[in-house]
Amino acid sequence: MTATRIALIGILALALFAAACGRDDRNVISPTEAAFVPVIESSELHVQMTRLVLTLLDRDRQPEFSDNTVFRIRYFDPTEAGIKFHSEAELRSIIVEGLRYLIADDVPFDSPGQWALAVTVESPDGSSESSPRLPILVNQSARGLVPGDPAPEALTPTIDDGVLERMAEVDDTRLPMYERSAAELLEAGEPFLIVWSSAERCAGRRACARALDQAAAVSQQGEIAALHVEPFGRPRSGALQALIDTAVEAWVIEAEPQFFIVDADGNIAERFEIVVTESELSAAIEDVQR
Repeated sequence: MTATRIALIGILALALFAAACGRDDRNVISPTEAAFVPVIESSELHVQMTRLVLTLLDRDRQPEFSDNTVFRIRYFDPTEAGIKFHSEAELRSIIVEGLRYLIADDVPFDSPGQWALAVTVESPDGSSESSPRLPILVNQSARGLVPGDPAPEALTPTIDDGVLERMAEVDDTRLPMYERSAAELLEAGEPFLIVWSSAERCAGRRACARALDQAAAVSQQGEIAALHVEPFGRPRSGALQALIDTAVEAWVIEAEPQFFIVDADGNIAERFEIVVTESELSAAIEDVQR
């Protein structure tokens, strides 16, 4: 059984619980009635998070949607009497090799607890379908780094550490991404982008190759330093693995790809998980260059 199917079974079980226990003035779709279920791609859920990444799955694959389809997310927050409808917003799409990632901006998690969400798909012909309501646990604070936090001073692997020995062949134009460590750039007071993405498709995630291409494009533009780290997936020598493990722990990498933009003061200016558009990335980089 694949990891995706295991996760999907868990989602369906949680959704069934929500259908049985949740009550509000809107219909609740049961898993047996639903054409798809939402899957959380973001590594964690916490109060004041600004961006949530989702996908939709039908059993073990993503359903196909026509052009001009509108995706909406509904949030339900915890109350003493149970969960109730909180708010609704439209989702953005980022498509990677045919896989649609849905992005929720201005996430309304203003208190910790057992929230829930559901996604509605509105087709151009006027028809619509909704997912089961998915219970989610929102934590008070993030485990990982958020904008405003100081960037970790841990070394990241470089060519001198033998980082290229266990990687796929790296084009000469991409070598600058492995020439300096994040710790060196922090000490020099240089802003930089660091992208964490393993191999080409880290555990089947199609966004990994895209993330590496985006980092390479930033590096080649030369306006800001860009680093790439492969956190998982390849056997390495003991010393190199220890270096990578220490960096992964310091940067709290639990899902990938991860994008961090660090300003000249050494603070996290922006963080994007899984997918980001070129315009979002460019705007964040421009902000740290001012």
